[in-house]
Amino acid sequence: MRTLILYGIMLFSFFGCKAQENITASYIGYQYKETKNNSFIKRELLFVEKRDTLRINIRMPFNIQKPQIVNPGIFYNCHLKENTVYTITLKKICVSDIPEAFNSYYKTNTISDRKDCSKFTEIEKNTDYKYTGNYGKYVDINNVLYEIIGLSPDDGCAFH
Repeated sequence: MRTLILYGIMLFSFFGCKAQENITASYIGYQYKETKNNSFIKRELLFVEKRDTLRINIRMPFNIQKPQIVNPGIFYNCHLKENTVYTITLKKICVSDIPEAFNSYYKTNTISDRKDCSKFTEIEKNTDYKYTGNYGKYVDINNVLYEIIGLSPDDGCAFH
C-alpha cells in the first residue's frame, strides 16, 4: 500500500511540475518596438540559434511623458553582451503566475488561450504608467509566456 501511495505521489509530482526549456543561442542585440499600451514598450532581444533568429520579448513600463527607457536587463538585472552564447532556462507560465503586485503588460493587455494558458492574444488597452515589478524575469516568445529561471553565463548580472 505504501508503495502504491509513493508511486502516486511521484506520478502527481511528475505531471504537476511545469516543463523547463533550455535555449542556447548567441545574443546579437536588441531593438525597441511599440506595444498595444502606450505605457509599455517592447524590448526585443535578438539571438541566433543555429541559423534562425530567435526573438525574446520583454514588455516593460514606459513613461510617455518623460520618454526615458529604464532597462533593468533580463532575469535578475542581467545585461547581455553581444556575440556571447547564452543558455537561458525558461518555464512556461500562465498570466496568473505573475505576482499581483507587479504592473504587468500581460495582465492588462492579453487574453489567455483556453487550452493552454501560457499562450495569449494581445489586446489594445492603455493604462497609467507605473513601474512596479521585475520585468526582465517574464518574457514571451511567439505569444507564449515564460519565466526565466536560469541564465548562463551570468557574469553580467547584478547579484554577482
